[in-house]
Amino acid sequence: MEEKIERHINQYVEAELRNYRTYKKLIEEYDKELLYTGAKSGLGKDPTGRFSQNQISDPTHDEVARIIANEQRVSRMKDVVKCIEDVLEELSEEETKLVEMKYFKSCYTDFGIISELHIGQTKYYGDKRRIIRKFALRMRLI
Repeated sequence: MEEKIERHINQYVEAELRNYRTYKKLIEEYDKELLYTGAKSGLGKDPTGRFSQNQISDPTHDEVARIIANEQRVSRMKDVVKCIEDVLEELSEEETKLVEMKYFKSCYTDFGIISELHIGQTKYYGDKRRIIRKFALRMRLI
């Protein structure tokens, strides 16, 4: 029998699956903005435009820091997207449909998915647990 995944890992993987479409969109927008504006991105900009107290203003340093922070965020998003896409390629058609319904199309409940896929509750939760394990392994979490 497979070892049970810790709850926080399970929750993290599920959150990343829910964020998958958003990550893809942000990566695409970042790449477009990088292409057209030469590495300026709004992902990390302070919405107030104010400086922290007791700091000297250095616009070049601030811009470099923003670019580095954005690159790190986007790099992490790209890694997560790649992991998800790798696992999706390995899943069966039924497993892929389960992932899409549960995490990409948030209009389905667990029982709605069970009904739509015409599977039993035990099979659904077992499949879901095995699928989460595959994603966690690929994301190097377990």
